[in-house]
Amino acid sequence: MSIIHKNTAFGVGDFVFIAVGLLCVFGFFLSYPSQEPRSVIQTTMVEDSVAATANQVIRDLGYSLDSRQASAISLQSNTDLLDSLQLDNGRQAFIRTVSDSMSPGLHPYYWDVNFSNTNKNADAAQDGNGNIVLRLDEQGRLIEFLNSENSLPDRSVHRSALIHAFDADSDLDLWKTLPDSAWDKVLRFDIDEDYNSSSTSDSVDMANTERSHTFRRANIERLTNYYLQIGGWNPEQFEFSDIQIETVHSQPVADVMVTASAPIMGQDLRINARLLSSGALINLDATYNPNGTEQNMPGLLEISRLSIVLIFSLALIILFYFRIRSRAIDTRSALIAGILTGLIVPATIFLQEWGTSSLVGVNVQSMDLLGLALQMGFSGAFTSVGVFALFAVGDSVMRQYWPQKLYSYDYLREGKFFNKPIGEMILRSMVLAFILCGIWTAALSFAPNLFLEIERTFLAHEAAWTPIYLFLNSFWFSLLFALCIFAVAATQFYGSHKRKWFASLTIVLGVILIIPTFQNVGPAIPEMVLFGILGIVFTVIFLKWDILTVFFTHFLFVLMLESSSGWIVSGSPDLPAFIVLLVFLFGNTVAAVLFIVKGEEEQSISGYVPDYVEELAQEQRIKQELRIARDVQQSFLPLETPRFKSLDLAAICKPAYETGGDYYDFIQLDDHRIAVTIGDVSGKGIQAAFYMTFIKGILHSLCREIDSPAEVLKKVNRLFYDNAQRGTFISLVYGVINLKKKTFRFARAGHNPILRVGGNNTNLEELKPEGIGIGLSKDRFDEHLEEIELSIEDNNVIVLYTDGIVEAMSESQSFYGTNRLNTMIKRNARKPAKEILDLLAQDVRSFIGKAKQHDDMTIMVMKLNGQKEK
Repeated sequence: MSIIHKNTAFGVGDFVFIAVGLLCVFGFFLSYPSQEPRSVIQTTMVEDSVAATANQVIRDLGYSLDSRQASAISLQSNTDLLDSLQLDNGRQAFIRTVSDSMSPGLHPYYWDVNFSNTNKNADAAQDGNGNIVLRLDEQGRLIEFLNSENSLPDRSVHRSALIHAFDADSDLDLWKTLPDSAWDKVLRFDIDEDYNSSSTSDSVDMANTERSHTFRRANIERLTNYYLQIGGWNPEQFEFSDIQIETVHSQPVADVMVTASAPIMGQDLRINARLLSSGALINLDATYNPNGTEQNMPGLLEISRLSIVLIFSLALIILFYFRIRSRAIDTRSALIAGILTGLIVPATIFLQEWGTSSLVGVNVQSMDLLGLALQMGFSGAFTSVGVFALFAVGDSVMRQYWPQKLYSYDYLREGKFFNKPIGEMILRSMVLAFILCGIWTAALSFAPNLFLEIERTFLAHEAAWTPIYLFLNSFWFSLLFALCIFAVAATQFYGSHKRKWFASLTIVLGVILIIPTFQNVGPAIPEMVLFGILGIVFTVIFLKWDILTVFFTHFLFVLMLESSSGWIVSGSPDLPAFIVLLVFLFGNTVAAVLFIVKGEEEQSISGYVPDYVEELAQEQRIKQELRIARDVQQSFLPLETPRFKSLDLAAICKPAYETGGDYYDFIQLDDHRIAVTIGDVSGKGIQAAFYMTFIKGILHSLCREIDSPAEVLKKVNRLFYDNAQRGTFISLVYGVINLKKKTFRFARAGHNPILRVGGNNTNLEELKPEGIGIGLSKDRFDEHLEEIELSIEDNNVIVLYTDGIVEAMSESQSFYGTNRLNTMIKRNARKPAKEILDLLAQDVRSFIGKAKQHDDMTIMVMKLNGQKEK
């Protein structure tokens, strides 16, 4: 089987395809380190050695570890500095320069150690136990000491720093014998002195007891240089720009600002130090490019992406509403996808919190756990609902407009994994992922000024159980990528316009705007070009193959990019994640080959059809059959009313459903006689229609052979009783109008009264001859049936109707009733029969309003008009 073409043997094209993929992945492993800013990391320290170094630095600075512990240790990246270095120097030039030798004063990567207070008391800062963040360079030297709470050190006097500040002889007994309490009383900053003035003397006479305790500008500068040179900074690169004396916790402190005398690889640098007169360091922070303009407002690309997300979300809600309304949703598979992602997202949050906080430490607070539980619960529920709607709409839209793109998915949907198409899909996706990695690396090499945003350095410092986190995070990201862009957006546009180029354009724009990787790049124009190239490749994959190939290709591509931190940096903590990925790729290769060689043939597997498709098809068949039944039943009603000069005839029948049990008929017996009938079968729908059709056939076969209406009904009852199901009955009026004799002879089998309005149009009679329904009894029917011959005069109006008329119900749950019917007939008795019928029908419709019709409604109007037959 071919991995390129369906239903063809494995050929030369497949070997070339695999060879290209292997060549691309080889180029990826060979060249990608030269394109990735993290490849310049040269640290040889591990977390244990960093913790030991950080603890020693804290002690040397005079801070106690009794009530403070290192809660999180990670190698972080200075994202803004890295972006600026790549923009100013070019990404490749920056990587080459820093790889050869890191410029002094540049620290794009640093160890971040968070020392948290374990007592959590209100006076932690004043006790020297507030939270402190220590930042060390890659060799473990101090570069920043972030003390946001201005915690004071437990050991306030720093003798080494003071010796350096006063350029004193460390062998003097003064430094060895004078206690700390004495130094605290002797040393001070002069609040009234302008330390920024050039007139300040740079020399201090330690023998002058009146001035020996007061810091001069030179002393403060040397004190600051002490902390710079013991850390990862070169004091010779800086010049002092500002010194301010302030009060912190009732103690005077010196705020010192130094700036780099010249840009370092195009980067300005400012360092702020906060010092006590006892020589202790309270705070040290570095800022790169402090005068740079910050983009607080989102750019055009960010606004476009946000707008697209909002528009897509609204469109998804609308599509989901209409799809669920038409029941064109496979809820079972969508529910599985929703539950799966609803578990994956909280799991990733839990792994992140576990890997970046003291979640499992002894100091974990119950409120922290409650907050985490709420965050996981809400995110899981929101994600589950969103993916359910997204998956349901995507599956429904693709089955309607582009079902061939679900080719591989349908095998998995049926639980048929061990087959050749799945094996081909796996192998094909791996080769395509390798090709994408090669294209990504080649595109970066041709865009040396494009920068890669490094928001996190290592996965291991972002989450616990790195391999699991990597796979879970990449899975839901790839699932959303495939569903949003391909299953919903592209397929919907294709279904609306039936043009593949329109769907292709949608895919490319979607990939550009949604971002196909976790790796952000910039600036905007090169970013759009790079993502546009990936969009074209994914478009080809989707048009050539199917949605599952797109998903698995993207999943593997993201895995390879995200796990690259495990091999481009020597001694990387992400190496286990990369090893797991290699095992995963090897396992997929073995499984793909096994499926292709030993799996079921494509022809032996039937196509998958969702339950809702079969249900809709069944429903459509039923509707079609009901339409046919309705047409057949309507054809049984008189196609046209017989025409007589002396008799106006009009009738209407309106079923409550597609078919009904009401029936009327005109049967012309000869030139001056016409048989009329109206009936109502118990029940509604197609069963009632079948029985009424049966009655029609019997009446037509008997009416010309038997003159007596009563005898006709007796014969009808016997035949119906012998053939119909017990409990089913029919109310019926059957009569014959003789125009020569001007008589109406009829019998009533349990039907509604016959209404007659006399010639003066004032009297209305309700005629109720005895009779029970047809089918209720075989013997008692004949005994209780009564036949009446009625003389009719000119302008007499005779109305026959079914109970659906008088029992018609309005929106207020009231019945139309016989009184209203009789009133309408008397009021309009002078009008022709057709006009009387139309007015009655209009009045009933007006009465019902927007209420639902619950029963079939039939009316027949007959009127002698006084003319004579020829």
